[in-house]
Amino acid sequence: MPRNQSPEKRLGRAFTLVELLVVIAIIGVLIALLLPAVQAAREAARRSQCSNHLKQLGLALHNYHDTYKTFPPMAAGTTNPDTSWDPGSWYSNGERHSTFFHILPFMEQRPLYDQIAAGRVEGLMISIRPQGPHSLRNYTAYRVKLPVYLCPSDTMADRGGWDSATAAISYAVNCGDSTLGVDNQSIVNTQFPRGVFGFRVGATFSDIKDGTSNTLAFSENTTYSPNAHGKIHGHYVMIPQGSLRSSPIICMQARGLNGRLVGTLPPSHHRDGEAWTSGYPMICGFTTILPPNAPSCANAEGEWQEGIFSPDSYHPGGVNGAMCDGSVRFLSETINTGNLAAPVPRMNSNGLSPYGVWGALGTKDAGEAVSNQ
Repeated sequence: MPRNQSPEKRLGRAFTLVELLVVIAIIGVLIALLLPAVQAAREAARRSQCSNHLKQLGLALHNYHDTYKTFPPMAAGTTNPDTSWDPGSWYSNGERHSTFFHILPFMEQRPLYDQIAAGRVEGLMISIRPQGPHSLRNYTAYRVKLPVYLCPSDTMADRGGWDSATAAISYAVNCGDSTLGVDNQSIVNTQFPRGVFGFRVGATFSDIKDGTSNTLAFSENTTYSPNAHGKIHGHYVMIPQGSLRSSPIICMQARGLNGRLVGTLPPSHHRDGEAWTSGYPMICGFTTILPPNAPSCANAEGEWQEGIFSPDSYHPGGVNGAMCDGSVRFLSETINTGNLAAPVPRMNSNGLSPYGVWGALGTKDAGEAVSNQ
């Protein structure tokens, strides 16, 4: 370097404050542009994983049918013999274990299934209706978290379920397009709802006259969070039974601002998705009345109540659903729901659903051939 060069030239030219600020601003703009894309990519990955879980559930359902020539029941199992409930009522008949319990052997969880089923078998039940401990809480096997039952987009699903005494679940079974029979008090009648899964009974392939590709088996279901009390995801509003039956659209009035519910909240029962073992429809079931991500409503407090239980997820725009043929589709929250002011159909009826394409996807033998595309 020449000796007569100025010190400034020997040191080189430094950035000015304005130039530094411009560079920082450009970096900030780039981050702002890239962050939504990164978040969208992460959500796409989570949604894909949820879809894969549903595919596994669909495969397990088919393997179960191959073995027992029927789908598993929505609720069949046991009640704690030490319960304070009336031992002479249906509660003592062994009606609690969910579909997700019954398919455990086909989800590579045979040891867990055997552990729970190690108790005696009720005379009413056959080998696929095992007797074990109470299917809600205070039993080690019920606290086992199964990743295949959890959707990574459901931020509360991994927290442990009801009071950390059970393990939560992000999926639910199809109860059909009616509130009738969607409770655990109609169980003495052993009746089929208009959907695929019923108390003590499950449909067969021959029962699904609308076609397995036109009938839902599973969908997503968010779990209740104490930190999000009163929000649509994981919670419900209490509306009188007669109102829900005569005009389900009344439940839509429970949708408030910012994803919150408007109406009378249950004071203590908050159990949407809170136990994969429990066969209560409020916990592990959904109806095809109100569209995905709509409010849920029950006629009273308690997980055994009749109600409208809308499937929901944290995916933008809808939920993933598995059809009875094992295929998985994305179900939009804007799907056609027909006339929501129409009364709910009767149990064991096979007439057309009044609730449009969405209702038709929930019925198994109403003579409907539909597509949600």
